Amino acid sequence: MTEKLTEIASKLNRESRFDDMPRLIFITDNKTQPHPEEIITRLPSGSMVILRDYDDDNRVNLGKALRYICKVHNIKFFVAGDLTLALLLEADGLHLPEYMVSEAETIKAEYPSLLLTTAAHDEKGVMVADKLNLFAALLSPIFPTESHPETYEDEEKTIGVHKLNGVSKAYKIPIYALGGINIKTAVKLLNTKIAGFAGIRGF
Repeated sequence: MTEKLTEIASKLNRESRFDDMPRLIFITDNKTQPHPEEIITRLPSGSMVILRDYDDDNRVNLGKALRYICKVHNIKFFVAGDLTLALLLEADGLHLPEYMVSEAETIKAEYPSLLLTTAAHDEKGVMVADKLNLFAALLSPIFPTESHPETYEDEEKTIGVHKLNGVSKAYKIPIYALGGINIKTAVKLLNTKIAGFAGIRGF
C-alpha cells in the first residue's frame, strides 16, 4: 500500500469515532500476494492482519511465521474461519466469514478475550454484527474488484460510497471498506466515518 493511501486511511481513522482501532487491515492471499511478510513489515504500527489462505497446505506454519512478525511490529493478528488455528497461534482474534456469524455468541462466551470480526456484504450483515457487539465488520465490495469480476459489468453489485456512508453512520460497530480500494477510490471515502480500509491487492 502506498504512503498516500496510508495517509488517507489515517485521516479517515482520525475523523471517525474509532481512532483507537486499526486503520489498515491486510488480508493474506498467497495467489495474489505471495510474500505477505514483506507487506506486513511495511504496515504502520497498530495495523491488523487477517490470515486467509484457506487452501494453503502449510497454513499452520505460515500462521506461526506471520504471527511472530505481527508481534514484532505491534500489529494485530487474526485468523479467518478457523477457531482451532486461532487458539493454537494465540491470535488476537478470529475473522468470521458471513456464514459463521451464527457461531459468534458461543465463541464469545467460551473465549471472551478473543476479538471477533466478520465479513458483511450488505446492511443486514452489518446490523447482525452490530447487535453481536463484534470488534469490527468488513463490508464489501465497495467498488468494482478483481475478487468479484461481475462488479465491473454491473456496479449495482457493489455497495458504493452512498450506501457505505449511510450504513457507517447508522451503526456503532467499526466498519472497514473492502473491495477495489486504491488511491482514486479511497479519497471518495473521506467523511464516511468508517474506521479504515481492508484489502488484499491494494497493498
